Amino acid sequence: MRGVPLSRIVEIADRLFPFDQAESWDNCGVQIGDPDRLIRSMAFSLDATPHTIRFASGHSCDLLVTHHPLLLEPLRRISADSFVGRTIMDAAKMGVDILCLHTNLDAATGGLNDDLAVRLGLREVVTPQLARCARVGLLPHPLPVSALGRKIAADLGISQVRIISEGDGEVRRVFCASGSGMGYFQEAIRQRADVIVTGDVRYHAAREALEMGIPVIDPGHYGLERGAVSLLASAFRRECEELGLDIQCIECNSEKEPFAALS
Repeated sequence: MRGVPLSRIVEIADRLFPFDQAESWDNCGVQIGDPDRLIRSMAFSLDATPHTIRFASGHSCDLLVTHHPLLLEPLRRISADSFVGRTIMDAAKMGVDILCLHTNLDAATGGLNDDLAVRLGLREVVTPQLARCARVGLLPHPLPVSALGRKIAADLGISQVRIISEGDGEVRRVFCASGSGMGYFQEAIRQRADVIVTGDVRYHAAREALEMGIPVIDPGHYGLERGAVSLLASAFRRECEELGLDIQCIECNSEKEPFAALS
């Protein structure tokens, strides 16, 4: 019979990107679903939204695998007048289960931050003991901060990055964390980073970085994590093929950067 139970897909996910590597505050795993339901086709997206639910349903997918969790905070009610409620209701009506791989994907070997380190061309890459969802490595050659910012924009295929730096000195030792990584700022200092690459940098964190003299390059949350879709799809596709499972894996490539910059 074509397809396997959702519980088997969860086992595969755990083998690829172990759930025990997720942060304690996170909510990875099945967000909506029946463990016994047969999964024949899977869609992959960064977020669970009404749009990506419709994409999954329109491509006859039983399961949507996302990076970001739909359910992170406790819910008091499910109603169509909220974003989360509408997404849950659409998923239920269209018969699309949801599975999330969040900080376990960030932390795991072969996961999102390993992929980011490769995209940045880093060498001698290590995972800080106190920052599993980050990587530290060396650029092949020192680069001015602005040149590294332009390189990141080109390598990640994004139009703009924000640079937080008093000058344009050369940097080589890079501390990178996909998504929102300024919570690791003190660890970046302990790791003797010349520059931090992460997203969602807030005003006061930027002020602190300037005061401490550590440049920060912010390509944006979406820019850093858009690669999660192809990474997840490729990993599941490869694993299903090796296991002889007849399951289709379809990437949702219609998600977009939510912020627009005026030229």
